[in-house]
Amino acid sequence: MPIAANVPAANWIVRPEITLRETYTDNAFIGQGTPRSDWVTEVTPAIKIDGRSPRLNASLNYAPSAIFYARNNELDDVINNLDASGKLEAVEKFFFVDAAARINQTFVTPLAPQPGEIAIASANRVETRTFALSPYIRHEGSNLAYELRNATTWTDAARANLGKFRTDTWKGEIGSPVRRFGWVLEFDHTDISYYDSLIERPEDKARLYRGRLYWQPDPAWRLWASAGSEENNYVLQQMQQSDIYGAGLAWRPSARTSADIEYENRFFGPSRLVRFNHRTPLSAWNLRYSRNTSTYQQEVLRLPPGNATALLDAAFATRITDQEQRRGVVEQFMSTRGTPAFLANSLAFYTQRVYLREGIDASAALIGKRNSITFTAFAEENSDISADVLGLLPDPIQLASKLKQRGFGASVQHSLTPTTSIVATGSRVFSRQEQPAQVESRNEYFNLTLNHTASPKTTLFTGVSVTRFHSEDPLITPNQDANSAFIGLNHRF
Repeated sequence: MPIAANVPAANWIVRPEITLRETYTDNAFIGQGTPRSDWVTEVTPAIKIDGRSPRLNASLNYAPSAIFYARNNELDDVINNLDASGKLEAVEKFFFVDAAARINQTFVTPLAPQPGEIAIASANRVETRTFALSPYIRHEGSNLAYELRNATTWTDAARANLGKFRTDTWKGEIGSPVRRFGWVLEFDHTDISYYDSLIERPEDKARLYRGRLYWQPDPAWRLWASAGSEENNYVLQQMQQSDIYGAGLAWRPSARTSADIEYENRFFGPSRLVRFNHRTPLSAWNLRYSRNTSTYQQEVLRLPPGNATALLDAAFATRITDQEQRRGVVEQFMSTRGTPAFLANSLAFYTQRVYLREGIDASAALIGKRNSITFTAFAEENSDISADVLGLLPDPIQLASKLKQRGFGASVQHSLTPTTSIVATGSRVFSRQEQPAQVESRNEYFNLTLNHTASPKTTLFTGVSVTRFHSEDPLITPNQDANSAFIGLNHRF
């Protein structure tokens, strides 16, 4: 077999840029005592690297922001943001390696302030780092296919005592291609270990074994039934076994439309998934509902609600079929028109517990000649299912056994001239702790920005923003607002 040394050099595209922004705000440290006004300078150099070859695909987007406070320079900071991934075909059509790295600005708890811009500091914001490595072997034959994968994910926080954790997973499946009928057998062994916490807790372990039978009556429809067994120690650290059974269907009437429905009986009750995607030459529509277990590592790798980049990519897909060309068009569209990458903050909160997550979200993007709209709405409920015997968990939200979040995010853009546009964005998130005591909070963010393309590589912008936080519990943090005005530029080299 050919080995990795014979892989041709990737075609690398390097795109550096820099963003400078000056902000005046009447409350630079929301939720931290008496409001303090300040001038805030942001310097954000960024680099985007994309590599494509027959054997290697890689991408990196790194944008560290240096934050300087004119009146409180002891709080100057560097805020990192990294999104990198790669896939190597080490042995042709057999051995592969996937890797991903992400540095996020995460909020410790959904019940405290979550400012929508980094110029507004918050004690609730923490930098988290996640790295994932997954080697695997895969074979796809005419009558048999199989895959065996090992995946390890490490996560830690920049704040002491929040703890670190690692997830080790072995997954495998073997089955036949689905013609009219097909089958697959699969297993999943997952261990989650915790360390460097105030209170150490044992590993969480989960084992799952499942078989599926498929029936495809025509190319647009595929139906399946499943049965199997699983065991885990999520409840009281005791291994408990339960049976699995379920069914599902997939509908692909065209390249523009897809739908999936899945149901399984699991150890926590019904597991459900409903997913619908549709696009037209000028719009994209997504709807998703799910009920399943979730960990922080899964949530932090899941993109926040209202992924505007993916929505715009789908909306342009009908007109621009080449993926690389479409990516460049989407990036230029978002840069010149000021469209945010996401319409709301991530709903993930830093926790070392396993939750049962039930959530629904809907997103849409509509693109016109001079106007565009992107919108998302979401609601979810998280219930703790991994309590230990003593109830001692190294979590900043250790008393919250049930949390609900709901909200929306929107961005509306209008082109005043071919080089000037105005964009209004807003988001509102309600968070409610239902057990053991009821506590509610509300985070709101509104932004109005004027963008002007001074040259093909330089965009100037100015605007105003409002950040609001309200809580029913004054012990968490007082209700506070922050009103800001800003001006800046972005230059692509």
